[in-house]
Amino acid sequence: MEELKGIENGYPEEYREKYWAALCVASLRHEKLSSETALALHGLKTKIVREIRARRNKPKSQKESNPTEERSVNAQNLPGTPKLCLLLSSYFPPDIPPVACLNGLIGRCSKPFEKQLTETDVKVRQCRLSLHKFDVKNAVMPLLKEEEDCSEGIPVKVYDADGKEYPMTFITWSSKLHVLKEGWITFCNDHSLLAHQDFVTLWVFRNLQTGYLCFVIISRRLEVFEAIKRRRLN
Repeated sequence: MEELKGIENGYPEEYREKYWAALCVASLRHEKLSSETALALHGLKTKIVREIRARRNKPKSQKESNPTEERSVNAQNLPGTPKLCLLLSSYFPPDIPPVACLNGLIGRCSKPFEKQLTETDVKVRQCRLSLHKFDVKNAVMPLLKEEEDCSEGIPVKVYDADGKEYPMTFITWSSKLHVLKEGWITFCNDHSLLAHQDFVTLWVFRNLQTGYLCFVIISRRLEVFEAIKRRRLN
């Protein structure tokens, strides 16, 4: 009888708190979260997972190293480039694109900026990636050559996270709308991109070997189903 003391509903006293905690976590699956809460939780999850993976993959005798520094031996971020707009405060992409096949090919490079995809970004009939004028001014314009005219269109090379290349055209329409077009529809299809839920991080750089204007675009999907406001980093 002494062993059964403190048991209620089949749970010993010492397990009751853990039981309620587990029940609360399980119930979150059916809870409808606000966009802000969903973003905050996803950012926390991403941070924790990255820290765990880093600890697992790091040899015990290895000294602390900065992967960004290793990738930026030849890369150079634009001097005086402001921190560009990111939509999630706990999301901190590296200054240099984390694409292995581009090591040693990245010259002058912009800081990363992020965009939440819209309906027009992914619709087949309108499929083009529109870029905010603030991001274009600070990330693209400083890398252009004198002979390159945005209004006429500039051929560019776009790379995804695996280094796959997508030829596209960067163009400015009516001096207001800046877009990546043509190959963008293929990029969308290959990555099954969705409006609102998918966020793309972009870097712009000059290829050291070819001199081409290039973009790296990496997407991530969040449980967000509506547009959220842009935030400028201080």
